[in-house]
Amino acid sequence: MRRRDLLAALPTLFAGSLSGCLATAGSDTPTSETTTEQLPPSGYGSLSKFDAGDPFETERVGDPASNRHHQIAVWNDDAEERSVRLTLRDVERDEALVDVERTFPPYGSLLVEVYRRADYVFEVTPPTGDGRTLGVRRDFVDCNDSATHVAVRPDGSVRARVVSTAMACAMGTANESTDSATTTDAETENAPTATPR
Repeated sequence: MRRRDLLAALPTLFAGSLSGCLATAGSDTPTSETTTEQLPPSGYGSLSKFDAGDPFETERVGDPASNRHHQIAVWNDDAEERSVRLTLRDVERDEALVDVERTFPPYGSLLVEVYRRADYVFEVTPPTGDGRTLGVRRDFVDCNDSATHVAVRPDGSVRARVVSTAMACAMGTANESTDSATTTDAETENAPTATPR
């Protein structure tokens, strides 16, 4: 009889011992909490007109040989020249990959080509008016032709939208961002000169 009682109790003893081992193993293993910074919105306000033309300067982040890319075009929507500070920060690395202050000619534009897939925060700071912080999500950096359009208005305010087309990918359907106030399909142009980062 004792043998049967022992065999009947064995599964219970084994399960109890195993759960104790698992609990101990779980508590000995240090847990690291990775918190991803909440990205700001990718678009802001209404931007129905965007006529950036050819950029006077191009900044690059990552390797242009990659078939993944996203462009950020900043346009001075004013007949006066003005200085604008631009900062593109990799969220995970907490590193500024672009940090420049440039004097934009009247209706001039600057292009930032992003080839490295990551989450970014893009800051646009005009000399007057409110600056704007925009999110550039890692999924924007893909095989589509996509761009963040940023206009610095005559009053110093900043408006932005994200445009994308899935024509470069094998999907065959248009992919429009829902983060921005206004989105349209668009083709983006490569700039003739660039500064790699």
